[in-house]
Amino acid sequence: MTALYDIVVVGGGSNSLTAAAYMAKAGKSVLVLEKNDHVGGGAVSTEVAPGFIHDPHATGLMTCFSSPALRNDELGLYSKFGLEFIEWEAAFTTLFDDGSILVSSKDIDATAASIAQFSEKDAEAYRELGRRCVTLAPLLSMGMANPPMPFNRFMGLLEGNPLGDEVVRSLYISAYDIICSYFESVEVRLHHLKWIGEAMENPEANGTGILVFNLFALVHANGAFAVKGGTQQLSNKLAQAVEHFGGTVRTNAHVTRVIVSGGRASGVELADGEVISAREAVLASIHPHLLGDLVPEVDPVIAKAAREVRLSNHGAVNQQISLSVEPEYIGGNDPILKKSMVVEYMPRGDFEAMRKIYDGYKYGEVPYGHFNPLTIINSYIDKTRVPKPENCALYLYHFAPMELKDGGLAAWEDLRDEYGEHVWTSFKKYTTNLKDSHILGRLIETPLDHHRHSASMQNGDIFGIGTAGGQILGRRPTPALANYGVPGIDGLYLTGPFMHPGGTVTLGGRPTAMVMCKDMGIDLNAVFHL
Repeated sequence: MTALYDIVVVGGGSNSLTAAAYMAKAGKSVLVLEKNDHVGGGAVSTEVAPGFIHDPHATGLMTCFSSPALRNDELGLYSKFGLEFIEWEAAFTTLFDDGSILVSSKDIDATAASIAQFSEKDAEAYRELGRRCVTLAPLLSMGMANPPMPFNRFMGLLEGNPLGDEVVRSLYISAYDIICSYFESVEVRLHHLKWIGEAMENPEANGTGILVFNLFALVHANGAFAVKGGTQQLSNKLAQAVEHFGGTVRTNAHVTRVIVSGGRASGVELADGEVISAREAVLASIHPHLLGDLVPEVDPVIAKAAREVRLSNHGAVNQQISLSVEPEYIGGNDPILKKSMVVEYMPRGDFEAMRKIYDGYKYGEVPYGHFNPLTIINSYIDKTRVPKPENCALYLYHFAPMELKDGGLAAWEDLRDEYGEHVWTSFKKYTTNLKDSHILGRLIETPLDHHRHSASMQNGDIFGIGTAGGQILGRRPTPALANYGVPGIDGLYLTGPFMHPGGTVTLGGRPTAMVMCKDMGIDLNAVFHL
């Protein structure tokens, strides 16, 4: 092997690209290797019909705005490369089947006013809880942008005051417990519990309580955004940053093995047999379930614990539908429905049915009796995504079991179109104008397709691994791997949605790069705005 690069990066997703850009900024020669013909991982866009730009995975962004990579423009994504975001007026809205609407806006009082339609008592409870969550936002943001604290230290920071004690308690109870303790209205409960489900966890699972505080803090502190021109633009700008700082990005380069020599990661081998060496480190996006396969030298105990990491409760079927017209909605077509990032469509008052479907996902059951789809329509606020102003680039989404009861993951090959059609039919009931004839192009992707698209999405888990059950902070994905290194193998670092800070677009490669810089003796102040 010829030592051509200081650092070889396995995977070109948003986390890997972020870490690679920081390390290139630190003066290291960096090579990024991506198996697909484009970078981005889950932060990508595609053209379904001519001129229609869709985001098949990450599309509505919130968590990444906690990162100094954006907040302080540490990589020049705004100033050097022209990255642009467009902000939504509201983050999360529910349209019930009787035409009533509940809106979670960035403004706490506006959200409380929407809740007051259903319960004045709940509106006051929301004001209190929302304001308390916002006080947590700086702590949560700091935690997301930096390497994870040891779990005990995090707990120590929280304990000793009423709100902190409540957050500690939330780590051991469910989101359902918390939501039901604060709110009495069925509609308010439905709205928030469905939102918790967007973290791909059963809201009734112990350990999901922390998600309530995270989501409330995010929506009121950060807001909700779309990338102008499609989420692919974010990934492309990250790749430009890598190259601007002297790094190299290669696509169509599938890494099949990390090479370990003398207890140190010294390079990688590609599917075509090419070997590339690394002078100082290999930075890899390797799912915990695959760690022992790509790096056979990993301690068997560590590899076994990684293989046993729990995936999320459910996956999703995503549809990208290019429409000739924009949807018009039941109940008077309230303008907020075209100003909200996420709109959920839900039967009003059907509380028990919604609760039961999360258990069904775990057992591979398809919820044909209770479809409640979600849409994100970025073309409402970003007309660069459609060829004509009246057109619509629809992101239509529904939860689904990752492995079907009959046939497992592979069975999605035959169920794809049927399930997709059920979701589309359910969504149309909430509109007054949509017909099948309005469809100009359509892409349906199931957990099987997500699994094929990215090794980070094992079994179609779009969050990488589960978030509840202790798989956060210094325990994500396991305590041994949580600080981005692999014990027993020097120079091997990990990044990806299965590492802290977790799923969604977080630009989570930043804390990995911080650990690498410390280990390499690089002055953090020269690379990061601390």
